Amino acid sequence: MLTRACGHQQEFQHYAVDKYRAQRQAKFEKTRCAACVAKLAEEQQRLAAALPKKGEVLKSLPAGARVSLTYLADDSWTGTLSAGGIEVEFAGGAGAGPQSVVVSLARLWLAASGNADQNS
Repeated sequence: MLTRACGHQQEFQHYAVDKYRAQRQAKFEKTRCAACVAKLAEEQQRLAAALPKKGEVLKSLPAGARVSLTYLADDSWTGTLSAGGIEVEFAGGAGAGPQSVVVSLARLWLAASGNADQNS
């Protein structure tokens, strides 16, 4: 029995002759068990369903919204969006393309503008 990354103990299959045992065991211990992976996927789907869809969030931006994107040396994108007196910034992670940064900026702006309206 070995402990997975999620903290649960699970049986690790052992072979009499296995020259890759050390690598398999290291990978096994760095990953989560199937139940925790399913729970995480379900939670991510629930959170994604709560977010406005890409088309809706882009249509919610007012006319005159300005987006500035910057391509960085580490192959990532960052950007800012300003509209309606509100400016938001987003630093995209690895693998985030320019379109995903624009959508993330729009979602951040929508959340900020909703909060600004509630505080008024």
